[in-house]
Amino acid sequence: MRINKSATLAAAVLTAAVLTSGTPTSASAEIANLSITAINYNSYGADTVTNNTEYVEVKNVHATDAVNVKDLLVQDAWARGRDKTTGCNTFRLAAGVLPVAAGGNADELPAGAVLRLHMGAGTPAIDRWGIRHVYRAMPAVCGYNSNVFNNSGPKNNRFAEWDRVWVTLGSDVEFKGYNFSFGYVAR
Repeated sequence: MRINKSATLAAAVLTAAVLTSGTPTSASAEIANLSITAINYNSYGADTVTNNTEYVEVKNVHATDAVNVKDLLVQDAWARGRDKTTGCNTFRLAAGVLPVAAGGNADELPAGAVLRLHMGAGTPAIDRWGIRHVYRAMPAVCGYNSNVFNNSGPKNNRFAEWDRVWVTLGSDVEFKGYNFSFGYVAR
């Protein structure tokens, strides 16, 4: 039997191209002009209802255009897997709650601006660095004492993805996977 070396090489190159061009499993970027820039998946100290500092941070990466973020939906893998858009482990940004500078639109995230969607209690505000903070207190029955991120996954593998955060805006979706082994914030 003769082996055609050219055909074998071509098949190997094609296989390598297919394998390296697939969609990454730990992150995707599919929401126009928005990017998940951080996930604070572990509150400092004990996970209690009053100590929930978890958040998802998104940034408008467009140089000039604002993004309308009304109805932006944040879910963890548990909520996404159960098609939950309200209730536990979800955060939907209501109309008009985004803190803005004087004269701004409370549904638009300006170009270059950062938004933190907190899974704990608080008052919407813009901090001294210009980060917009919006809060949704999770009920105590959600997650572990209202702490919803990173409560599942293969904890025996410290390099595997333990959970994901999904951000949806209209029909566009972006997700980012993370692992509890590496501190408090995934970037």
